[in-house]
Amino acid sequence: MADIYTVRCRSCGASVTYDAGRERLKCSYCGAEAAIADLGAPITEVDLEAALQQAEARREVIEGHQVRTCRSCGAAIAYQEARAKCDFCGAEAVEVARLEQQPVRPQGVLPFRVTPDSAKAAFQRWLKSLWFAPSDLAQRSRIDDLRGVYLPCWTFDAQVYAEWRAVPGYHRTRTERYYDASTQSWKTRTTTYVEWGPPVTGQHRDFFDDLLVSALRSLPTRYLDDVGGFATPTDLRPYEPAYFLGWDVALPDKPLREAWTEGYRRITELTEAACKRAIPGDTYKDFHMRLHLSGLTTKLVYVPVYILAYRYGQKPYRVVIHGRSGVVGGDRPISWLKVVLLVLLIGAGIGALVYWLNLKSL
Repeated sequence: MADIYTVRCRSCGASVTYDAGRERLKCSYCGAEAAIADLGAPITEVDLEAALQQAEARREVIEGHQVRTCRSCGAAIAYQEARAKCDFCGAEAVEVARLEQQPVRPQGVLPFRVTPDSAKAAFQRWLKSLWFAPSDLAQRSRIDDLRGVYLPCWTFDAQVYAEWRAVPGYHRTRTERYYDASTQSWKTRTTTYVEWGPPVTGQHRDFFDDLLVSALRSLPTRYLDDVGGFATPTDLRPYEPAYFLGWDVALPDKPLREAWTEGYRRITELTEAACKRAIPGDTYKDFHMRLHLSGLTTKLVYVPVYILAYRYGQKPYRVVIHGRSGVVGGDRPISWLKVVLLVLLIGAGIGALVYWLNLKSL
């Protein structure tokens, strides 16, 4: 692969970039557009065990980007232009690092569809919806710092077979008499208890297709969940560096083995939750599950996100916007003064209602 990857405009010869709104290459000088060539290459899954053994094999180059490493969070980002601020934590302690390689060549990319202007509009709507956010949050989180970044992710496919057993419980009610010492009289009351049934067993089969795990330690997977995940099983395209033209690219720093540990934990949790939903009754105890996985494969893909990193009260916050749907998620500070005022307002309202009811009953 070439050291510098550039696509020239056929009309004027200037360098072109990927336009998210048109989903085509576009020249910023003359406005000419060109489609990204469909190479027709299949997106291949890699056997997980083989990939784990070869995780430290030959590395590939991200062309046309200057890589900088953040001293604060450690994120390595291949920037299209030199900047001194980290996309992921908002720190300004970013230094140039001559890191030209990434652990595994990506197999696919999910291109941007949301334009920068649309992402900024979505962020502004999100800000207005935050009731308990500090009043000066809009000034602290400068919208001009919103950046479009291709985020690396590991995907995992797995055939799941689980066997489970548990003791189901059923809520029952009964009426009983008791002696009330305060009134020195016998009364009746209804109580709820659990009637435990005989042990039950069951089986659960499932298939996980492209379970996503962030390949960047500085942006945990929960941020992907916050914006609704990514449709890589249906929308992913074969890896083509032309989609990166004009955009920042984060380099993976979470090793495959570490990512698989996280992926295995998520598969286990999701499977366990599905098995527990199948238990009859109202509650259960003594739950046990045996998990069997087969057909394990993986691949490295890039998904599009807009990231705004800022600091409020010396604490870092990050907002993530889905690069294809515009869904906004992430962190935000809470104004406890607003929370206290709301509690006081609700308390005053309840007090006024009680006072009014007492007056009415007189």
